[in-house]
Amino acid sequence: GYADGYSRAMSNCGEVLIAGKLYPVAGRVCMDQTMINLGKKTDIQLYDEVTLFGPNPAGPDAEELADITGTISYEITCGISARVPRVYI
Repeated sequence: GYADGYSRAMSNCGEVLIAGKLYPVAGRVCMDQTMINLGKKTDIQLYDEVTLFGPNPAGPDAEELADITGTISYEITCGISARVPRVYI
């Protein structure tokens, strides 16, 4: 949700990548939750990878989120809150 840096402006217009397929954000982005419309028939399994934005060509990137929210990509990436774990490799 928005407390983790996923903008409320993505409500009803964002998309996320789940197991290689795009799914729309459903309803409002809440403080600690974001709901996704999986449709009536889905092959999604527990623990499938979900990408809110990233380098995958099939999914949204920070530029796309910035265009939707009317900002710049740096604000999207810098807005990821400290609550989100970082893994350095």
